Amino acid sequence: MPTENFIEQLNQTLTISMYSVNDTTTALVGVSVYVSPIVLDFFLTFNLLICGNIIGILGISGNIINIIVFCKQGYEDSVNITLTALAVSDIGALVTVLMVNVMVNPWFTKASLPIVAIDFASLLGFYPHNYFIRVCGLITAFASCERCLCVLVPLKVKQIVTKRFSVTVNVLIFIIMLLDLFPIYYVVYLDWMFVPGLNKTIIAASVRENPYNIFGISYFVTDLFLPYFTFFVIIFNNITIGLKLNSRSKWIQSVSQKPSNKEKFVSNKEKKVVLMLTVVSVIFIVCLIPQSAILTAVSQVSGLMHGGNYFDVSLLCYSISYLMEAVCSSVNILVYYKMSSKYRKVLQSICITH
Repeated sequence: MPTENFIEQLNQTLTISMYSVNDTTTALVGVSVYVSPIVLDFFLTFNLLICGNIIGILGISGNIINIIVFCKQGYEDSVNITLTALAVSDIGALVTVLMVNVMVNPWFTKASLPIVAIDFASLLGFYPHNYFIRVCGLITAFASCERCLCVLVPLKVKQIVTKRFSVTVNVLIFIIMLLDLFPIYYVVYLDWMFVPGLNKTIIAASVRENPYNIFGISYFVTDLFLPYFTFFVIIFNNITIGLKLNSRSKWIQSVSQKPSNKEKFVSNKEKKVVLMLTVVSVIFIVCLIPQSAILTAVSQVSGLMHGGNYFDVSLLCYSISYLMEAVCSSVNILVYYKMSSKYRKVLQSICITH
C-alpha cells in the first residue's frame, strides 16, 4: 500500500468519536466487528492471566537470574556481554507486553476511566515493546556474527571482537534504536479531547499535521525492513557456521586419524556455544514470525490498522503473537541451563550459597 494512503488512514482512525469507554468491543475496534466479542475477550483475558501474570513474571525473574549469573562468570568472554544485553532487552520486552495486556484487557477497558485504553496501550506499551523486540533481534544477530567470526577466523577473532568492541556495539544498538521511537512520539501524542457523543472530556491519541513522510519512512524501516533483515543475518550466519564446522571436522579427520584431546576439547566447547546460540536464534525467529507477518499484513491492508474495519482481527492476532514473544523472551534461561555446563555450575553455586 502506498505510504500516503497508510498515513491518511492513520490520521483518520485516530479520532475519538468512534470510541465508547464502557464497551470493550467498541472501545478497541471502533468500526466493525469481524471477531465475536466473546472470542476476543477470551483471548485478551487469557493473555493477561497466562502471558502476563505467569510467563511474563517468570521471564522477568529468569532474565534477572541470567544477568546475575553472567556477572558472576565475568565479562572476559565477549559472549557474556552480548547475552547480558539480550537479557536486559528481554526484560524491557516483557515489562511492556505486561502493560499492553493489562490495558487492552476487558476488565480495564470496561472500567469507567477517562481514557481511550487502546491509545494508552499503543503509546505506553505497544511501541516501546516493539523497540525492545527490535533490540533483541539486533543483539541476537550480533551474537550470531560473533560466533561466525569465531568459526571463520578463530586466530584473529580476539583482536576483532574485544571486550570494548562488544560493549560498544550493544550500547549503540540500544541508543540507535531509540531513533525508532522519535518519529512515533513526534507524530502521535496523548491529549485531552472533548467527545460530544459521550458529553465528557477524555485522554486520547492526537496526530500532528502532515506526518506523512516521517511516519511512513519510520514504519517501512523499523516494522518491515529491519525484522526481515535481522532474520536474514541470523539465518545466514548460522548456515555459514554449520557449513564451516562441518568442513573443519572433515579436515581434522583427514589429516589426523586420532585428534588430540586438546583439539577435541576446543572443538566440542566451540560446538556447544554455537549450538546454544543457534537454539536461541531459532527460538527468536520462530516466535517473531507471527509479529512480522501481522505488520506486513497491516502495511498492505489499511483496515487492519488501529481503528480500521478489521482491527479486531489484528487485535486477536496480536494477542497470539504477544504470547509467543513473551515465550521468546522467557525461555533463554532454560536453554542456557540445559546447554551450558559453566552457566549451570554458577547458577547451582548461587542457589547453594543462598
